[in-house]
Amino acid sequence: MGYTAVVLVGGVGSRLRPLTLTRPKPLIPLVGKPLVDRIIEWLRGHGYTRFILPAKYLGRMIEDYYRGVNDVIVKVVDSKDTADAVRLVSDLIGSEDNILISMGDVICNADFNAFMKYHLERGGIASIALKEVDNPLHYGVVIIDENSRIKHFVEKPASIELYVISLAFSRVSSRFSSNLVNTGFYIVNNEVLKIIREYPSLMDWGKHVFPYLVEQGFDVYGWIMPPYTYWEDLGRPENYVKAVYDVLDGKVSGYYPLGKMIRKGVYIGNNAVVEGKIIPPVYIGPDSFVDDRSVVGPYISIEEGCEIRNSRLSYSILWEHVVVHNSEIMESVIMNNVTINSGCKVLSSIIGANVNVPSSTMVYGKIIEPVLQI
Repeated sequence: MGYTAVVLVGGVGSRLRPLTLTRPKPLIPLVGKPLVDRIIEWLRGHGYTRFILPAKYLGRMIEDYYRGVNDVIVKVVDSKDTADAVRLVSDLIGSEDNILISMGDVICNADFNAFMKYHLERGGIASIALKEVDNPLHYGVVIIDENSRIKHFVEKPASIELYVISLAFSRVSSRFSSNLVNTGFYIVNNEVLKIIREYPSLMDWGKHVFPYLVEQGFDVYGWIMPPYTYWEDLGRPENYVKAVYDVLDGKVSGYYPLGKMIRKGVYIGNNAVVEGKIIPPVYIGPDSFVDDRSVVGPYISIEEGCEIRNSRLSYSILWEHVVVHNSEIMESVIMNNVTINSGCKVLSSIIGANVNVPSSTMVYGKIIEPVLQI
């Protein structure tokens, strides 16, 4: 019997716009597969056999994507925050214990078997996976004592606030570290679900639930991921691009581009026709076409059904059904159903879905909003 994971997929993804204007963040492509598929696939390999996805923003798209997938249950809920989302699907969990809560916008290759073992051995009401980072100011900082019990939370602290906390806690804990951040992975006992049902004002895990549990004297432990563990929050376009490049580069152990590796760093999907020059690392998705006058790479991810003719592409991400004719694209993200006509240069830009870029257009450092289709 396997474990159950609740993967939170309801966020609007406002920091990732315009990439999330026409599809929910969990469905943005990550080298051949949607982000949430990557998360679920990794967890399946660590003993998880049932996945509950509370959705909200563009939730019907997530429902449609997983329709007919037996081990994934998508429920569209009117949630106010992360803990509220779990509360609204707690009926699907029932009395099951030791539930993994996962954010739906994080790529991570942690050993979740080791995380579960740690949680069971400690015997606390909840455990939080932590990661040491160089700059913790964009994340929730977590303070633990010498026994790895969590003592304090600081949500996205200012540098002066972190400095004051460092002075205070370094005097009382030999294991103090001011750069341990909340990774967005939690294991909770069923008692926690009872508490959030009883106290509906506990809306967010990091801001409300875990501080409440610590204040009330419950044992909440922090499990520190090994330093070699890959962890990336895809909340911003630059983080998304970094994660794509890292997967292409083989830096995320256990995460690989879809398709067949025809040589080192070159992955080609089914029915793709590739005639041009390829400079790895490159992924070219199913049913795509690259003619013999094109140069593709390095660091290119092309999703399914794209057409590239007489063009030069490097350091860029193309979503599904992009057409590029006699143009140059560098350091850009091109969303789905975009046509880039002859003689264009697209540099350091994001081109929204369904956009038709006229011939001989120079696009530099711009964000072009998607064309919303009704």
